[in-house]
Amino acid sequence: MEPGGHILSTFDEALRELKEKTIGMGAATQRNLQNAMRGLLERDKELCNQAIADDDDEDRLEIEIDRMGMNLIIKFRPLASDLRMVIASMKTSSHLERISDQAVSIAKRARKMLKNPELHELSQIEGLYQVSAGMLADALIAYTDNNTQMALKVIEQEKSLKKTHKTTSRALSKKLEGETSQYRDYLDLVFICRWLERVGNLAINIAEDVVFEETSTDIRHGGEIPAGI
Repeated sequence: MEPGGHILSTFDEALRELKEKTIGMGAATQRNLQNAMRGLLERDKELCNQAIADDDDEDRLEIEIDRMGMNLIIKFRPLASDLRMVIASMKTSSHLERISDQAVSIAKRARKMLKNPELHELSQIEGLYQVSAGMLADALIAYTDNNTQMALKVIEQEKSLKKTHKTTSRALSKKLEGETSQYRDYLDLVFICRWLERVGNLAINIAEDVVFEETSTDIRHGGEIPAGI
């Protein structure tokens, strides 16, 4: 928005509400992912149940943010940066809802695994979790602060995310090649690794939308990053 705000104070207020609602959804999504992973790593069924139950709130928030965004577009017909901000918020809420879905998948697999003895290799996925959760946190900071440099930092971590995922998945897959009574648990961990990588990829999507919002440049799928940012 231009310095001094929009000439319609109701429009400025609606924009702030949209952004604040999206920021709140981001915090809830982070909490869902954390609860799912803590439930897995700490063998806490209640945390898994909490992550699954709270996903309903994320579904409702995505619908509400979409409604708010569409009402803004229809009522005020925003132009330029204001319109990009609305679009970025709506897209970010969609990415966040999908991240929460990954948390639900992790929590459901974790609940199954809690019925069996703990795997020694369980700790190996913590590194991947730290990478993906860190990317999500940075992407949300970039969205909150309109910070393109932070957004680019998230995008640059894609190689590290892929490398960590590959290394972790390969180690777990080797256990599936031998004789083991907990074959299904190891398979579940491989799937959980995939979902954690997906969290990181969705964080990159959020970061790309921040760059679009601030520069009007679409850098998805190898698009060129604008000079000077």
